Amino acid sequence: MTQAESREDAEPREDAEPREDAGRKPVASLRNFWLLLSAFFVSTAGDWLYKLALPLLVLRMTGSAFQTSVVYSLEYWPYLLFAMAGGVLADRANRRTLLIRADTASATVVGLLAVLVWQGAAALWMVYVAAFTLSSISPLYQASFQGLVPRTVEPKRLSWANSRLQASQGALDIAGPLLGAGAVAILGTLGALSLDSASFALSALAAALITRAAVQRRTSEHGTVLADVRAAASFLRATPALLCGALLSTGNAFGLFMIESNMIVYLVRYRHQAVASVGIVFAALGVGSLVGALLAPRVLRAVKPGLVIILCTLGSGGATALLLVLRPLPAIAAVWVIVGSCTMIFIVTFFTLRQQLVPENMLGRVIVMTRLLAFAPLPLAPLVGGAILGATGHFWPVILISAVVQVGAATGTLFSPLRTVTGVPVAS
Repeated sequence: MTQAESREDAEPREDAEPREDAGRKPVASLRNFWLLLSAFFVSTAGDWLYKLALPLLVLRMTGSAFQTSVVYSLEYWPYLLFAMAGGVLADRANRRTLLIRADTASATVVGLLAVLVWQGAAALWMVYVAAFTLSSISPLYQASFQGLVPRTVEPKRLSWANSRLQASQGALDIAGPLLGAGAVAILGTLGALSLDSASFALSALAAALITRAAVQRRTSEHGTVLADVRAAASFLRATPALLCGALLSTGNAFGLFMIESNMIVYLVRYRHQAVASVGIVFAALGVGSLVGALLAPRVLRAVKPGLVIILCTLGSGGATALLLVLRPLPAIAAVWVIVGSCTMIFIVTFFTLRQQLVPENMLGRVIVMTRLLAFAPLPLAPLVGGAILGATGHFWPVILISAVVQVGAATGTLFSPLRTVTGVPVAS
């Protein structure tokens, strides 16, 4: 962080009235960004609590591994079903208000479930309904939250803001499972659910403290939901750099998730490593993510954002290929640090570029569309990797295909508009 950033962090502006920046939108003090970051951090920490507490509750109630796995399955379906509706709503309504209502709804759902557990009246279907409802709120929260970021900082500080947000996400990826499991172990399921409800309420309070004037937008005419979706899709098709970046993220996600989702089987069954080795490898990925998030603004000051995205995918694919020859556990962990760093720099850069290129009145919908492209291969990638591993009895074909997919996707975009696209200059 530069000295200028440090001074601005320490002494945020407390402007009473927002100002127009380059005619695009009013920008309030950094106080609003820190409140938004606090809301995000607390809400995401709360996600870890229910993601661990609910499966453990089902396991305790039924003793069935299959019925417990249903909770995890319910995390993905709502996004596929309701993501576009969440994006449309985030573009039509006040995003600050949506964050408050989303967190309030989550606090209410978890709180009611905690009361039912306390009374001994919780049934299995109630837990499933709670899991589905909480996962259904997530698409609306994500679209509203990411769409609100450009309202809390100046355009030239978007990469700085996104790096801080993703650094928080990286820190939670490392500590979240440990803190969530610790809370369940110490407080029990009831205590963990109660703490989770309180965390969502605290997140709603932080969002409520964001200055109203800073997030107000000009109202615009809206057609039907289908018309709004088509307008956003047309914009994405007409912005080839952004579309190429989204498609590149699809290839990157497919390649990496093939390996990541089968790493447990590889280490434990084929490498005969202790289960603790899995934690080391995934912790290394989290460390790399944290490092990459903090490095991203410095990288963007030196390299065009589109080229950063391409080079990060090449770096991730190249590091993945190293797994073909590296066998010791520390070496595998080091590779995942590199992969995590490249992936997070990619994410920060793409998020920033998306916020710079997309009109504010359709940012929520475009966020959802590009996320759907990135998420599309996630259900298939583990199956492909697992099938190859099971058929060959070797992990190297999975590694090779993953590296080829990533490097091939990046190489293809070297000749696309993504390579030359530029964004708003990064604050120094």
